Amino acid sequence: MKKIYPYLTVFFCILMCYACSEGNNLRSMQIGRANEVLRVSTAELKELPEEFARPDDDEELVFDMSVTVDSLQFGEQTDSLACTLINKCIITQLLGQPSYMTVSEAISGFIEEKKKEFTYEEYMVTCYDHVTGTVDLGLKDVINYTFREDYYGGGAHPTQMVTIKRFDLQTGTPIELWDVFEDSNSDSLRLMLTRKLMKDQGVNTLEELKEKGFLEMVDMFIPQNFWLDKDSLSFFFNQYDIAPYALGQISLSFGYNELKPYLKPMIADRVKE
Repeated sequence: MKKIYPYLTVFFCILMCYACSEGNNLRSMQIGRANEVLRVSTAELKELPEEFARPDDDEELVFDMSVTVDSLQFGEQTDSLACTLINKCIITQLLGQPSYMTVSEAISGFIEEKKKEFTYEEYMVTCYDHVTGTVDLGLKDVINYTFREDYYGGGAHPTQMVTIKRFDLQTGTPIELWDVFEDSNSDSLRLMLTRKLMKDQGVNTLEELKEKGFLEMVDMFIPQNFWLDKDSLSFFFNQYDIAPYALGQISLSFGYNELKPYLKPMIADRVKE
């Protein structure tokens, strides 16, 4: 028995090295953070359309904006192309700027466009627009990117809008809804979402759900907003998606075991690992 001890030692060393190499891609991933803040009062806006309603002298109307966005930076053992592709997607799809820009340049362009929207409104109001973009590690070799905009531009209440993207860390490509699920199962997924919503709301029928304000004006749908977390998949509905503003934003979570019959092999294999 004593003779096998050295071999066991070598085996465990190899196993540990393998585990470390598997994790290197994640451990060497670094997150960069860029931010910019702008606060503009009406006195600073030199050119305004003639139809603007001018505020009284004692009114201070402002445009208050802040943008803080995470982006990916690569280490020695991280694929720089994957990071670059993910950052380009953040710039083009979330900030709406040209792909050749840096993240900081894209933030400046994003803010400038929002400022123009503010000054082109017929009536000026005190307005704020606070934007955050955050990176979170999820399922194996997946990051979830949450882009949140908290906005007020007049009216009865502010608005919160969340957009969620998922990226493959190996390739840098986005992971869309039908990359995860077999599209032939869309009806089954909608039924699962409806039943989960009923359970979370403590009701037994669709009619009771509607009495609470859910799904009154729209049928259940499978949202493009979802997180691929390590142990679960969570669908996210913004305000007004399936319920009135007062009922807020809604998240419905499922363990991967519940979704196993509907998952494509690419995701099912990562769940096994």
